[in-house]
Amino acid sequence: MLHAYSKFMDVVEKIIKYLLFIVVAVMVVVMVYQVILRYIFSASNSWSEELCRYLFIYSVMLGAAIAVRRNSHLQIDVITGMLSPKMKNIITIIATIAGIVFLAFLFVYSIGLCQTGVKTASAGIPGVNMAMTYAAMPIGIVLMILCSLEVIAKNLIELKNGSNTEKG
Repeated sequence: MLHAYSKFMDVVEKIIKYLLFIVVAVMVVVMVYQVILRYIFSASNSWSEELCRYLFIYSVMLGAAIAVRRNSHLQIDVITGMLSPKMKNIITIIATIAGIVFLAFLFVYSIGLCQTGVKTASAGIPGVNMAMTYAAMPIGIVLMILCSLEVIAKNLIELKNGSNTEKG
């Protein structure tokens, strides 16, 4: 079952990477456009800066999901390096569960933020309501929770397999 879930998450990660590529590429093009407009033509517009900000938010939330899946978020390697593999697995499981609890609370608040954003229009980009921007939070949170579940499952299996080899 974990193998099938990991295959599914491989597909999800590939989609996230393509989306990140597009988001970052658009962000770079818009930033270059803004710099040329501002410093060469002494003019600027409001939508380009705002669009870059929104794209950056999406790139952070999408990238965070990949970081969670690869277990490459911020941690103190000196301390975890001193632990046995069994303790590393236990600490990772506990920390990931704590992360899921935090993300669940954050998800509830992000949904409320999206509902509030439906009534608010973007200041610099006509026709865009803020719910589209705020949607980065629940999207990223769901992806991070999905990745966290895989991390927990893999560590539980490693813990089980490690304990079997220690007994035998």
